[in-house]
Amino acid sequence: MKKLVFFIFALTLFGCQDFLKEESKSQMTENYYETEQGLYEGVGGVYTVCRALYQHHMFRLNYFGDLVENASSMNNSYDQAANVSWDSLNDVFANLHKGIMIINRLEKIIGENPDNQTKEIYLAEIRLLRAFFYQIQVEAWGKYGHFQDKVYTEYDPEMLNINQQSVEFFYTQILKDVNYAIEKLPIKAEVKEIGKLTQGAAKALKARFLLAISGYSNSEYSSQPEYNLHSKLGYASIESLYTEAKNLALSVISDYGYKMENEYSEVFNAYNKTSDEIIWAVQWTTDKMFNDPAQYFHRPGIGRTSETSVMHINNNGTTTASTKSLVVTRINTDGKTLKYSMPSHSMFYGREYRHIMPNFHWITMYADNDKRKLANFETLYVKIDDDKAPPVNITDTVCYMPIRAITAEEDKRYSDWVASGDPHAYFLDGLNEVFDMDDPSSEYYGGPLKHRSRYYSLKKFYDRSRTEMGKQETGNANAILIRLPEMHLIVAECNWKLNLGDESVYAALKPIWERSFTNLADADVYKKGVIDIDFIIDEYQRELGMEFNNFFILKRTRKLVDRIKKYNPKSREETVDNIQRWKDYVNDSHYIKPLPQNQVNNFRNITKDMLPPGYDYGSM
Repeated sequence: MKKLVFFIFALTLFGCQDFLKEESKSQMTENYYETEQGLYEGVGGVYTVCRALYQHHMFRLNYFGDLVENASSMNNSYDQAANVSWDSLNDVFANLHKGIMIINRLEKIIGENPDNQTKEIYLAEIRLLRAFFYQIQVEAWGKYGHFQDKVYTEYDPEMLNINQQSVEFFYTQILKDVNYAIEKLPIKAEVKEIGKLTQGAAKALKARFLLAISGYSNSEYSSQPEYNLHSKLGYASIESLYTEAKNLALSVISDYGYKMENEYSEVFNAYNKTSDEIIWAVQWTTDKMFNDPAQYFHRPGIGRTSETSVMHINNNGTTTASTKSLVVTRINTDGKTLKYSMPSHSMFYGREYRHIMPNFHWITMYADNDKRKLANFETLYVKIDDDKAPPVNITDTVCYMPIRAITAEEDKRYSDWVASGDPHAYFLDGLNEVFDMDDPSSEYYGGPLKHRSRYYSLKKFYDRSRTEMGKQETGNANAILIRLPEMHLIVAECNWKLNLGDESVYAALKPIWERSFTNLADADVYKKGVIDIDFIIDEYQRELGMEFNNFFILKRTRKLVDRIKKYNPKSREETVDNIQRWKDYVNDSHYIKPLPQNQVNNFRNITKDMLPPGYDYGSM
């Protein structure tokens, strides 16, 4: 599969829109794609589009939620929530339609009734990918998206007209495609190429799609044509939809040989390319020839490792923090003391980028003995001798960053220890040097302090296969799009929706909790007197936080606005300085993303009433 995705479908259509510009990497004619090898490479071209989507743009689309805050490199970028010119939205839209365009051409070449099983499988693959692409579009842009109803072999001005359809129309097409894929795709054991779609992946995606459809039964849609969408799509009741979603998830759990890793952290090992926990992932490789377009989502959540925090107790009794270089005394191989400076970039701790930082809500939603806590957030920094290699001495700590508040006395004691020149000394940074923790009852509690530079890096997205240099931009780890624990979470959610009782929900979550805790009884801390939708969302986030799906979960549960306002507070010092943050921008318009300005400019027939409301497109 690594080499398969290198080939780009050899089409060039000279339209104005980004998604109509596909650069050919060869001089092959379209007839080539009617050959066995050509068809193989053409299908590979669609998987390559997934790389373009997930190299970082789909990761960035999920910034705007309740798990992360902007870090210092993006401090002034909060208007992206409403920015019609945001490049990531344009790239997502463009790549979705690039993929759909290729799929439609391939579908025409293969035909409705393939003459052999190989072509039948290709048709199932590309139809599932088309369902996947359209489902991303319909959840991001609703009825304001575009449907490609024609296959063009040469430029036609009609290409430049947007073809908007209802949410019902899109989901009718999506379900048709995913059902074909479930029927025709091979099972996991029969697929030899890593990264290819399987019947299990098709069922897993359909289960996810059905829960998205269920979201349109929320009363907030009561005045919209998509209200109770399930009934328009042939479901006799919302219960029948939840039952089907549950049964699909149970089949994925039981029928295909998927199994969870023993340790949560092992799922995200960049070298673990064949994990049985992964239902589908977009593939990357360390082979540069076959690693285009490159992966960049390893970077955004990396804080400044070359700094340590400096605590300030202000005259009014509040605590704030600044940063300084992380420099400690060590002894070299000649037995002489030296001043060691921690690097900003390394293979081991990541390429510093400071785009996003995990917020207080995400970090503190884990019990202390939940193993996922330390697997997600970096707390221990050891001496890096070579930015391209692991530490020589994994016990040589230069800074410890426990997930708790520290006292001013502790901060001074460790700082004085380092200042003494002791070659074993290290700094101590606390949770209250990252977030405002002065008063748990105040509106400021949990708001990031203004520096937003020294924080708990997102450890789960480290890519330790980057061995060229610490500042290496390109990553090689796969983008995990769907994995087995999500199926257990879907069963839990459906059991709750079907009113099967709290114990049925906890039973569905048991495999996840068993891995997360050494003693399963410790998971009781997560159990609530009354299970509600926030309990369900919290469980998704503890297990799957920021794995490309957070916006879509908050969208279908209609909790985006509520949870951003609740879980993204502003610190006192930022409030005093009148710094605007996500909670100041968010509103109900943001359940639908703005149609990208580049696309608006290029569609010839578009008018203001065809644009998502609540966004500023300037004069048209």
